[in-house]
Amino acid sequence: MAERIRRVSESTDLESFSSYLNERRTGRVGLERSLSSERSSLEQRAAELGAAAGKIAFIVRQTRERVGKLAHQPVKDRINDRISSITESTRIRAERLRRVAADRAQEFTRAARDRTAELGRQAREKGEQIAREVKASYLHAHRRAVQTVHDYPVHTAAAAGVAGFLLGAGLRIRRAKRAS
Repeated sequence: MAERIRRVSESTDLESFSSYLNERRTGRVGLERSLSSERSSLEQRAAELGAAAGKIAFIVRQTRERVGKLAHQPVKDRINDRISSITESTRIRAERLRRVAADRAQEFTRAARDRTAELGRQAREKGEQIAREVKASYLHAHRRAVQTVHDYPVHTAAAAGVAGFLLGAGLRIRRAKRAS
């Protein structure tokens, strides 16, 4: 029995699976890990379910090979039947899980699309409201400025002269600092 187990464990399927597991443990599959951070939780869960289904299929195949080497034919037939039924039920469950995952992905996509449309509509409304408020504030400030110029023409001219003088002095100081 120990020889049979060793022979099965030396098969190429097991070696490729073992090397896959080693790569996963040592971290040589960096691309997949970086992509997993970009995946949604639903996609990650689906990937985990797919990996689990693959492991189950591998174990079932390995068990079928081991049982196929048993000496007693009647026991072998019963075991093969049992393994076939387990394989079929596993396949059915995996398909059901795939359908459920696909349905949930569609639900999440639909909900995200609806939420995005709602947020876009709200953003447009808020933008329009802000634009109206800015325009009203600008018109109010413009009216006050015109009224102030009309009520205080001399003060306005003097304030403009002082502002021009200060601006000119500031430019000269800046130019002098750059030159030295």
